[in-house]
Amino acid sequence: MTDPVYDPIAAFAGALASLGVRDIVISPGSRSTPLAVTFHAHPDLRTHVQLDERSAAFFALGQARASGRPSVLICTSGTAAANYLPAVVEAHHSCVPMIVCTADRPPELRDWGAGQTIDQVGIYGTNVRWFADLPVPSDWSESAARLTAMRAHEQSVGPRRGPVHLNWPLRKPLEPLAGVPVRHDNLTPVSTVDSVSEPADGLLGGNGVVVLGPDAANGLDAQRGLAHEAAHFARARGWPLIGEPLSQARSEDALSTSEHLLKHPAVDRLRPDVVVRVGGATTTAPVNQWLERVSPERVITIDPEQRWHDASFTTTHHLRTWPADSMSPSTDPGWLTQWRELDAAASAAIDQIISISERVSASVVRDLCGALPADAVVMTSNSMPPRDLDSYVEAGTQLTFVGNRGAAGIDGITSTALGVATQLDTPVVVFTGDLALLHDIGGLLGVARVGKHLTVVCVDNDGGQIFSMLPINGRIADDAYDTIFRTPHGIDLGQLDGLAGIDVTLVGEDDDLREALRTATARTEPGVDLLIVRIDPDHDMATRVAVRTAVGDAITP
Repeated sequence: MTDPVYDPIAAFAGALASLGVRDIVISPGSRSTPLAVTFHAHPDLRTHVQLDERSAAFFALGQARASGRPSVLICTSGTAAANYLPAVVEAHHSCVPMIVCTADRPPELRDWGAGQTIDQVGIYGTNVRWFADLPVPSDWSESAARLTAMRAHEQSVGPRRGPVHLNWPLRKPLEPLAGVPVRHDNLTPVSTVDSVSEPADGLLGGNGVVVLGPDAANGLDAQRGLAHEAAHFARARGWPLIGEPLSQARSEDALSTSEHLLKHPAVDRLRPDVVVRVGGATTTAPVNQWLERVSPERVITIDPEQRWHDASFTTTHHLRTWPADSMSPSTDPGWLTQWRELDAAASAAIDQIISISERVSASVVRDLCGALPADAVVMTSNSMPPRDLDSYVEAGTQLTFVGNRGAAGIDGITSTALGVATQLDTPVVVFTGDLALLHDIGGLLGVARVGKHLTVVCVDNDGGQIFSMLPINGRIADDAYDTIFRTPHGIDLGQLDGLAGIDVTLVGEDDDLREALRTATARTEPGVDLLIVRIDPDHDMATRVAVRTAVGDAITP
């Protein structure tokens, strides 16, 4: 019998036990019942009961000082959590590991006068290495709970040891439905897994896939270097490399149609034993959805920056560096061949659709890549543009792609590109939609004043077309959908011509976009060449559907 409250907590407790946690310090209380009962039931964990929370926290501090392991503190809601503060402060300043689990009222009871309810969110301020206000357990998965345990443990015992705070909102009933579940894992403490201590054959055995995400942390050169390193690793293992243009993977030998391939269950027959993830979070959903579908035995995240970018909660091993001996070849020489054959079939199907279509987003991307000099840098907006790049930029493209994928907003795109341009002597091109362009009109107006030149390619479909790909489209009345989601602006962007050094070119269906791009990027005088490419949104969507169908047909046995 499944228990939606106790099962995730059992996965959390089991993961911590697997990672070497041994001591659980509990102060009695009602709201913390699921935590206390579950941890107490685990055979590998020792329970210590301390009636006073202030004393309990210092008790756990003493355990960790002696053992080097984080003890887990469990208390009920309200002032119980506040009484942990002095020991948490001491743990922070003396770098002693500690995992603090405070029970809390669920969100709907907070700030409504419910008894024993205070604001526990961030109650320890800057004195913890990591804080999370967790979901209500019934809204959580065991895999998410397990990865949270891994992260909490690593943040506590990692390079800067100290306390971690997890706030647990718990709804009634607080008692188990039947017996108390117990989970056992075989996880390896992150702090001991590195390129020296963990041999590759224990982690990398079998067939695998490398997934490279965008990483802007250390500059363009570092991103190119990471792409080269990931491609070298993939070649050495005989594994396919999956990476979007923003990761610079397409300048290597990455698959060019992974955005399309991974949408189709037909590709699931190539289930990998192991997936190695490196870099930031991927832009589009198909990679994560595919990982959730095929559920590889091992998903290894290489994360030297300790950012824990895995919103699908599929990571099983979290490493700071590549495993030792990781360049030895795979044992299945036909594995990569099968992926290459699927990639070629999908690519041919996509080319066929684009070749017979009037201008759509796909053909704009192909024109962009075909016309720009190899040293050009393409700054992409968010929403549809990075997805279109992922869908249609072919392998071997030497262009450099950048984007604001941290928070992934559509604001400030042109201004970011201008900042990039001040650091480079190569052409910088902005690939954007109309709404993102309007969001940063001020950025356009500042280009000439900075003394730089930008080429801006704006796909103008009069609104937010990404919503047409979401379930809301067709679920409400057309006028409500247009007003709330598509938001057609009705602005003639051509009227920007002549304003503050902006030179507008309207690129019609019969005009040569590639020639317009070559002309614009050859200019060096300060100002903006704004190329407005109007496309029919309905035809564009129909083409996307046709591409998906054609790829599915091409790769299905």
